[in-house]
Amino acid sequence: MQLKSEYQDLVNFFTSHPLPAGPQHINEFSVFLNLSGAVETSLNQLRSDVEATSKSAATMLSEIKMWLIRQELTTEKSTAGI
Repeated sequence: MQLKSEYQDLVNFFTSHPLPAGPQHINEFSVFLNLSGAVETSLNQLRSDVEATSKSAATMLSEIKMWLIRQELTTEKSTAGI
């Protein structure tokens, strides 16, 4: 379907179907009209969560690395008789 005919189909549909009005519907419409903003906000939150998780994992791996290095040094010292 071409964009022009899709647009015309939408115009024809909404011309013959009046939208409900009233405070309860205004809120529903605003959610749909700001859908891209809501999606962007959700994506930004997900990116932030991923970044925080990555930093946390990197910190944890660094601590494990340091622990392993200390274990190796301790083992070397005990084998060397120090």
